[in-house]
This record gives sequence, structure tokens and C-alpha cells, in this order.
Amino acid sequence: MLGEDLVLFRDLSGRHGLLHKHCSHRRTLLEYGIVAERGIRCCYHGWLFDIDGTILETPGEPARSRIRETLCHGAYPVRERDGPLFAYLGPPEKTPDFPVLDTMAQPGNDMVPYSIDYPRNWLQVAENPMDPWHSVFLHTRATRAHFNAAWGAFPVVEWHWMEDRVGIYLTNSRRWNEYVWVRTAENMFPAVAQPPDIYQDADRELFFPRVGITKWTVPVDDRSCRITGWRHFNPTLDRGGKGDRAKVGLGKVDFLGQTGTERSHEEGQRMPSDYEAQVGQGPITVHAEETLGSTDKGVAMLRRGLRRAIRAVAAGEDPPRAKPNADGTIPSFAGDVIIRVPKSNVDDVALQREVGRLVGRVVAETLPMPAATRQAEIERRVRAGLAALGAAGAAPG
Repeated sequence: MLGEDLVLFRDLSGRHGLLHKHCSHRRTLLEYGIVAERGIRCCYHGWLFDIDGTILETPGEPARSRIRETLCHGAYPVRERDGPLFAYLGPPEKTPDFPVLDTMAQPGNDMVPYSIDYPRNWLQVAENPMDPWHSVFLHTRATRAHFNAAWGAFPVVEWHWMEDRVGIYLTNSRRWNEYVWVRTAENMFPAVAQPPDIYQDADRELFFPRVGITKWTVPVDDRSCRITGWRHFNPTLDRGGKGDRAKVGLGKVDFLGQTGTERSHEEGQRMPSDYEAQVGQGPITVHAEETLGSTDKGVAMLRRGLRRAIRAVAAGEDPPRAKPNADGTIPSFAGDVIIRVPKSNVDDVALQREVGRLVGRVVAETLPMPAATRQAEIERRVRAGLAALGAAGAAPG
């Protein structure tokens, strides 16, 4: 991970350790180490390393040896959270609190962990959530609807910086029959993304059911990366029952075209999805050979934000971090608002834009609110805002 070769283990007392992969003695691989009650023992000469890199034993060395006092093996702290293990790889004196997002603390929410490897540079995979236009074509119009037909409606999309530029969120407004569907999605630097319900359909009113996925896209090296995260399952999501917990796990997730192993090459050609599109860009896509358009504004913002943060860290500054609410969780933007707004003789594209801006503003303004009351307040404010706009279908039905 991040260009380092590491070994992850759990010792016999149940503690997790993440160490440099090669033994500090004669460089053999600790992936062949023997877990002990405390730490892991190198198979070659028996040196014993604790989870923090402390050398506990150097058998065979004289009793007066000071190796244990003068040498520490490379190690990183590990924390388990709802299945996945997270490691902090930065300077110890700057270790931040673990970022618990509000979507990770919802009552009645089942978070099923998954992990997928991509044989490509991490950035071209991490950019995907800030490109909602690809869902119109790749996931709907190019072959068939991978999720629901409403995804193929042309959207009105606007992207916004989060406070202190800790990330980006977008509003994605679609017209579908008598409804306007506004989808907010987010990317927090450097690598966290939350898309809303992947099986959403705009066939009834909904007010801010939360995310279908929380994921991190992390570089392994320059030409490969790993997505690790959760699929969310709860009564507010996937009303059509298309999701499948049994298909979520190591190297798999329950929607089309996310790995290189689930389908043949010919199947990928006939119905390409995210994996084929991103792998098809090459091991490291060449930005100088791209032709960006207006639909790529989110991708351009993401790249600018990352460059800005990289330069700040290089200059000795700390990257900005999202601020938690009073309950200790970090509030997030991602969710869906679907509201009945009948068509009329007004400019419908302009109406979609206004509704999208209204929803984006309300979602941002309610960030400090407790999760238990936020959803109802979003509904109240959106309905009031639509009434002020004169949208005829905004009254409760």
C-alpha cells in the first residue's frame, strides 16, 4: 500500500499489527512469520516483533546485546471498524482521530465490507464518483440500464467545494415523469467517496435516504489501487430488492462490471461498465492527451484540489480535515431527494437547475443538525423552497 510492502497479522491475543514486510535481521519475509501471543516471530532466526515494531526477542544473540534497545522495526497502527481494518501511515505525532462519518452510525443500517483490486493508477478510479455524466451513457444509454431507466435522463449537474476545501459535493438533477430527482454525491480528499443508493428509482417522493456505498480508493503503487469500503443495506434503500449481500465481499460487489473476474472479456465488450471503462484508459492515463468538456468540471476540480493539498503537505502544512458534529460524527452530503413537480409550460431545464440548487443548499445548511431530525428538516425546507419557487406540485400529496 502506498508503495510499501507490508504484512498484516493478528497475534494470539487478538491484536492487529501492520509491519514492514522484511525482517530487520536478514530481510526474510514476515508473511512467513509465526504469530505469537504477543506479536509475530520471524521464521528464519526467531526474532520476535511486537505490533508497534518493538523488538521483544533476538534469540541466538548474546544476553548483553543492545539490538532491542537501539532498533525498532517499521510499524503502523491499525484500527478495526465494522469489519475492515484501517491503518494510519503518517507521522505519529500527527495521528488524527478516526473519521467516523454520519453514514457509518445510522441505526438499523447493515454495512457489508468489500474490497476490489484495480490494475490501474488510483486517480482514474477515484475520479469516477465526480463524473455523474458517465451514469447516463455507460450505465444506461450505451447498452442497457444497469440500475434503473431513470439514470438515463439528461441531468443538470453542479459541483461545489466543501468548507475549507476538504472535498467536493455535487447536485445532479433529473426530470423523470412527474418527479424531479436530485442526487447529491461527495468526495472527501484524498480518497473517500459516497454515492447514494445505486438502485434508486425516481417513481415516488423520497427525502434524503442516505448512501449505498462508502469507499476509499487507495494507491497500492503507481499502476494499481484498491477500493475498500461498505455496501449499505437498510429499509430506506433499494426498494426494488436488487441488492444481494451474498455477492459483496473480497473481490466482489453486487452490481455489474466492477471487477475483472466476474465476466469474460467478450461479456465486458458487449456490456461494459466501470471496470472496463477505467481499465481501458491504460495503466496511467495521460492527461495531456485528454479533451475535457463542460461535463468534466468535477474531475477538473478534484485534480485541482488534490494538487493544492499535495503542495500544502510538501510545504509542511497539514491538509484540511472535515469537522465533526457535536455527536463526534462527520456530517456528509450524499443522499437523494425525489419530489413531485409536474411538468408545465415553464423552462423545465431551468426548473431542474433551481430545484437542484435548492436541495444542495438545504443539504449543506442542515449539516450541523442531528441525524435523527435532519431528514424531516430537509423535507420541510425543500417543500417550503419549492412553494416559494411556485412549483405547483410542491404541496404534500
